[in-house]
Amino acid sequence: MKVTVCDIAKKLGIHPSTVSLALNNSPKVAAATLKKVHGAAEEMGYQRNPYVSALMSARRNGKDPDNPPVIAVVTATDSPDELKARYNRSRFVDGCTSVAQSLGIKLEQFWIGEPEMSARRLNDIFYNRGIRGAVMIPAGKWREKMNHAWSEISVVSYGIYQLTPATDWVTADYYGNMEKTRRILSENAYERIGYIMDIPYPYKSDNRWLAAYMMLQRSLPESDRIEPWLDPAPSFDGFREWYERSKPDVIVCISPSNVIPWLEQLGLSVPEDISLVTLGTAKEEGEYSGIIENAFGCGKLALEMLLDRIHHNQFGQLDMPHHVTVGGHWNRGTTLRYR
Repeated sequence: MKVTVCDIAKKLGIHPSTVSLALNNSPKVAAATLKKVHGAAEEMGYQRNPYVSALMSARRNGKDPDNPPVIAVVTATDSPDELKARYNRSRFVDGCTSVAQSLGIKLEQFWIGEPEMSARRLNDIFYNRGIRGAVMIPAGKWREKMNHAWSEISVVSYGIYQLTPATDWVTADYYGNMEKTRRILSENAYERIGYIMDIPYPYKSDNRWLAAYMMLQRSLPESDRIEPWLDPAPSFDGFREWYERSKPDVIVCISPSNVIPWLEQLGLSVPEDISLVTLGTAKEEGEYSGIIENAFGCGKLALEMLLDRIHHNQFGQLDMPHHVTVGGHWNRGTTLRYR
């Protein structure tokens, strides 16, 4: 097992931050403490982190490192171009990039759907290149290939798909985002709130959206309760049957571009005849009303979590992985009629 900063701190009875400063020869640490920490680190077999060493050297010299340490960004796609086409995923990488650039770290993308690529092979590539950390984005058709006991690296994943064995992960606060949506709809006097899963992937979010919606329904009089439309193979016929039975005045969905054509087939206009909001596909200043997932903030937090693991030499499977959710914010849009 790798010796960590916390191990040294526990042995010496001092705070981990003091050990970290001492290992980086900070002038803030007394000479006696410096000597004690370095002695304990050598005795315990502590290995300096290549990322930290490179960055400390660069900062001392007042410039970016000539050979910056690399963090891998791994996608479950066939090619690197698929990432750019997904708004939340590309914003997530933008957040990672903002932190990496501020620290002189380079991000490099890998895609596990590449022919003959496997998790084992990718793990070997990282080891041979000295890459000690990876951000995983499992959304995509090759996500099952990411389930691997990644050894010798630290891993944090993003999104609703969780890896096996468990890793640190950062994702949107699905439950909280539905709660925020409910509050905004209630403030605008909407009473018959319908919820549909217009595409099948949200089932993988541990039903957090659905759990929040069902709690909302339980708080309503029975006459106002609307059963969610949960069809694993959504179609217009199924939607029409649900709509005519439920008679909602607003629909909460995932992708309005799927639902609006169905409403038009029913002769309804958005938002004149019925309002429509999205839980996770709204964009800044975009036309769809609803929640903008804070993917950029998720990216920043994910990279900071990853660097902290690397800094403390915590690689491979974790005993206590960290699971963090990040709340989104509301985009006014034009698909909700505000009252």
